[in-house]
Amino acid sequence: MSPLDGQGRAPNAAADRKAILAATRRAALVRDVAVNMIVPVLVDRFGAPPVGNWRRDSAALAKRLPDMGLSEAIGELRHINPGGQMFRPTCRDVILPAARVLRRRYDPAAFDQSDRLHSVWHLRMCLLSLDDAGDRGVPAALHTALTLSGAPVVPGVEHAVALRFFGRAGWAVQDCGSDHAEEACDSVHDQDYDVAWISLEPGMDPRTVRARARGVRRASRNARILVLGGGVMGVPAEDPRMLDLDGFTPDAVQAAAIAEAALIRLGSPALA
Repeated sequence: MSPLDGQGRAPNAAADRKAILAATRRAALVRDVAVNMIVPVLVDRFGAPPVGNWRRDSAALAKRLPDMGLSEAIGELRHINPGGQMFRPTCRDVILPAARVLRRRYDPAAFDQSDRLHSVWHLRMCLLSLDDAGDRGVPAALHTALTLSGAPVVPGVEHAVALRFFGRAGWAVQDCGSDHAEEACDSVHDQDYDVAWISLEPGMDPRTVRARARGVRRASRNARILVLGGGVMGVPAEDPRMLDLDGFTPDAVQAAAIAEAALIRLGSPALA
């Protein structure tokens, strides 16, 4: 590079630096105008935009939901689930975690269960209140299921969530209570069910689960009926064959989908 080239490049470089500084300054001025003049006017006219994200907001609502009044809880759920577009995430990230909060709060062996039962009813009403955009296009029933509650008194929230998703997927479902083992056997004897699904509760006697599964199979007119169990995440952890079940559906939200997949695999080894 000649000395003349160097003399010519130096002024140009200085001009470029001034242009960059000027551009940066202009951007800062625009931000200042937006923050100090435009944004306050928009907030005053339209209100502040929502701040936060789904993970944080849903977790916070799940913790508060069991202690909120029913009308307040339904209002909060409508806010987080506009138009029913967030039905599945709301069940997964709000309703079921709230049910786990309740499970940690109450002793299932306590004599007085009135508070727990009221709280379970509260969450089930919240579930029933949820708008679901998927309900507008429920497919025709392709599969049939007999569901049995494993709860000693009232079916848990997880049981209700699973039923909602069975219906959402177009399953034809008959639901039996925990004290209706004879009714369940009569039902599978009279109608050709594809699946019998037993919702499992913490602390359930494995002998009771095995007896129900065997009774349903023995009475069923469909020799290839699948008997599945699940509902509460992580319960139980052992091999389903120890309970005489064909498989588990560990997540109430996924119960219908797992049951359908199990039907497709009917000729394969038991679902693990």
